Amino acid sequence: GEGYFIAADIGTTTLVMEKRKKSDGRVEAVYKEINAQRIFGADVLTRMEASLSGKGEELSQKITEQLEKGITQLCADGEKADFMVIAANTTMVHLLMKYSVERLGRAPFIPETLDEIVTEIGGIKTYIMPGFSAFVGGDIKAGLYTLSFLRETDKNLIENKEKSGKWNLFIDLGTNAELVLFCENRGICCATAAGPAFEGGANRGIWGADMVKLLQKLLGEGLMDRQGLLKEPYFTRGIRIGDVLVTKEAVRAVQLAKGAIAAGIEILTESYGIRLSDISKVVLAGGFGYYLDPKAAAAIGLLPKELTDRTVTGGNTALSGAALVGNRILTGQLRSWDDLHRRQELQIQILNLAEQIKFAETFLKKMDFC
Repeated sequence: GEGYFIAADIGTTTLVMEKRKKSDGRVEAVYKEINAQRIFGADVLTRMEASLSGKGEELSQKITEQLEKGITQLCADGEKADFMVIAANTTMVHLLMKYSVERLGRAPFIPETLDEIVTEIGGIKTYIMPGFSAFVGGDIKAGLYTLSFLRETDKNLIENKEKSGKWNLFIDLGTNAELVLFCENRGICCATAAGPAFEGGANRGIWGADMVKLLQKLLGEGLMDRQGLLKEPYFTRGIRIGDVLVTKEAVRAVQLAKGAIAAGIEILTESYGIRLSDISKVVLAGGFGYYLDPKAAAAIGLLPKELTDRTVTGGNTALSGAALVGNRILTGQLRSWDDLHRRQELQIQILNLAEQIKFAETFLKKMDFC
């Protein structure tokens, strides 16, 4: 019918909100800002440390006020939104809701809850999407909704346990990197830390996608070797390309992040017995993934070269997934979060890379640019 609802993506780096028409889901207005919690740290670990040091109330207040500001601006026409759906990683949910992150931040990494949350923000009913694990949250579940993976499938598909169809690899790249290898209604996922390397923190003034292209250029022109060492006379003072000074510290930050992601891809596929040739499509999402050039990523070893031509960008899949859930709430297709959540948990295997014996070895191997 008439009216609006709001879809929101609380990312570690940015907050994005959309006002959508209830009648057809059309985007009427967009609100986007840097996550106000960034003053407490660029990544989830530093923010958890801030929360544990007594800043939990302030962290929650910052993002709550920002959400309220977004609601006010989106509804400046005077018509109140009926409800809001939020997709966010598990840490962002904890910090918003003032949950303790004490158990979340250390092994065995236990969240206070992974269930859906219904609350009120800015005077409107708010649904916060459930997550998979401490490291794979509601933003990834929303992304998989976008890819039509966690949809209500027909009976024949649910009962079919054979490996039919092709596999897909979903990679959400931001301050954190989440990887999901899936085929129809089942899959395996993991997460690895990327740090601020891909979201403007590795080299002041340049974002990750552009940094990857610069490293590709340095490799191609022989100004940097496969180990990530800048050639003389640039090793100590860095090398300026246009307006950007590429330093050895910036190279190292990207090298650590890309090594962890490449290792995650290899371990994920090997653990499920999937060859790269079995993967029909790679979907890049997240603040960094949206702008990443697959060829540049393959040139530095962030993505396997075999998957370059099968890689596409998916945009902000967390935000579009939250909007999809909003539409399902409106149409009555989402009757029970609990039943849907339990069914999805049975279909998704969570792989903890820290528990994988081969991770350290594979990570070191993937550190080289190749």
